[in-house]
Amino acid sequence: MTGTTEDRLDDLNGQIAALKVERTDQVLLVEARADRSQDVTEDTMMLREIEARIATLQACTATFERDPR
Repeated sequence: MTGTTEDRLDDLNGQIAALKVERTDQVLLVEARADRSQDVTEDTMMLREIEARIATLQACTATFERDPR
C-alpha cells in the first residue's frame, strides 16, 4: 500500500464498510431463501467467506493502528 498512514487506514476501513454492506445483503438472501425452503448451503458458505474477509481486514486494521509501517 502506498500513501499516508491515514490514507491506508481509510482504505482498510472503506473495504470493511463495503464488506459489511455485502454481508447484510447476503444475510437477507439467506433468510429469504430459507423462508422459501430453498437450499442455502452455497449462500451460507458465501456469508462465511465475507465474514472471514471482514475479520481479516479488522485484524489488519488493528495491527496497522498499533504499528503503521
